[in-house]
Amino acid sequence: MGGCGEIRLLAASKPVIASMSDVAASGGYYMAMGAGAIVAESLTLTGSIGVVTGKFNLGKLYEKIGFNKEIISRGRYAEILAAEQRSFRPDEAELFAKSAQHVYKQFRDKAALSRSMTVDKMEEVAQGRVWTGKDAASHGLVDAIGGLSRAIAIAKLKANIPQDRQNFKGTATGLDISDGVQARMDGIMFQKLEGYPYANPILAMIKDYLSSL
Repeated sequence: MGGCGEIRLLAASKPVIASMSDVAASGGYYMAMGAGAIVAESLTLTGSIGVVTGKFNLGKLYEKIGFNKEIISRGRYAEILAAEQRSFRPDEAELFAKSAQHVYKQFRDKAALSRSMTVDKMEEVAQGRVWTGKDAASHGLVDAIGGLSRAIAIAKLKANIPQDRQNFKGTATGLDISDGVQARMDGIMFQKLEGYPYANPILAMIKDYLSSL
């Protein structure tokens, strides 16, 4: 989950404002935490400070299609993510639950630090709860309600740039809904071309934790 850290490094040298569109929850909120301010629309779906994970048990499917999988492993928990043809053993399930709880606490604690809240206060609005932008603002999870133009105005204010100055080079202006959809599709394709294997930062964090054991 290094993306948030990179944003913090950038925010240390220049104003960084996160502008949320229709959905910016869980990993989307995690990334926004690195910004100096978060702007959300009234009906943005955000928050979801939590972890949902698990694994498939494909044993019955493998039997149906005549597929056999054998694993040669070394170590008590070596098969915890590799053996998808069976359920967790009790000790594996316990470790997996602990790892998910560990990741959740890291997420929650970083969110509390980002929003200048106590951990107990953040716990009240975390636990995977999803909020609209308006509710998130009332709970202190975002700083302002508005769209991209509001975010740009805040960025100009923090950077001491006159509000009547033209938008920054490369800023998306005059876009309609179809342009936004195309931009998101381009982003998905770019991610695939980059070959990044763990698009969900929460899952990447869980994998890193399990790998460290």
